[in-house]
Amino acid sequence: MTKQQDNPKLQVPEAAPDVVDRAAFDAALDEQVEREKEVTRHNDRASAARRRLPMTPVEDYVFTGSDGPVRLTELFGDRHQLVVQNFMFDRDWEDGCPSCSWSVDNLPANMQRLADEGIAFAIISEGRIEQLEAWKQKRGWDHRWVSSLDTTYHDDWQWTVTDDDGNRQQHPGYSYYLLRDGEPYLTYSTRARGTEAILPTAAIMDRTAYGRQQDWEDSPDGWPQTPTYG
Repeated sequence: MTKQQDNPKLQVPEAAPDVVDRAAFDAALDEQVEREKEVTRHNDRASAARRRLPMTPVEDYVFTGSDGPVRLTELFGDRHQLVVQNFMFDRDWEDGCPSCSWSVDNLPANMQRLADEGIAFAIISEGRIEQLEAWKQKRGWDHRWVSSLDTTYHDDWQWTVTDDDGNRQQHPGYSYYLLRDGEPYLTYSTRARGTEAILPTAAIMDRTAYGRQQDWEDSPDGWPQTPTYG
C-alpha cells in the first residue's frame, strides 16, 4: 500500500467548491473577510479581558526531571513567565497521548523566540520520567519535560480527575505562570478546544478548501471527513 492509499487525506476528493468567475469569487471572499474581522475583534476583546485576570499562588512543587528533582520555580530558568503543556501520559502507558504529541509537534521550530520574550516552556506529565524520556527521544523533541508522579500537582489543578469509582481521567491543556519575588502564580489555563489558539497546523488547515476533514465539522455534502481521533 502506498503512502497516499494509506492516508485518506492524501487522496484527491471528488467533491470540490463551486466554480465561479472572478467577480463572484471576490464578492464572496469579501463577505468572508468581514466575518473573520469580527472574529479578530472579538479575540482582541477576549485577550484584553485575559490580561485583566487576577492570579493565584501555586505551590512550588518538586517534580522529577531527567537529572533529579526539579522545582516548579526552576522551570522558569532565568525567565519570569512560564508556559506549561499538561501532557497526558499515564503511569501505565508505553506511548504518549497522540493528540498531545501532535500539539508538541506544532510548537515553534525556534523556541528561542519565546525565550527572547521572557517566556520559558516546559511539559508536565503524570508518567514516570523514564517513560517521558523514552517518548521524547522517539519523537525527537528537546523540550524540558518533568514528571509529577510523586506530587499532587495533577490532582490539585484537575489535570487528572478521579470519579466516584476511583477511575482516573487525565485532561490535556496549558497552564500559564508568572514568577513574582520568587513565588509562582497561575495567571491563566485552558483545555479542550481552548488549546487550539496555539496550534498553527489547525489554523492553516481551517483555511483550506476541505478544512481539517474531521467528522465534527460543518462541511458541505461530499466533503472528506474522518474521525477526529481515528
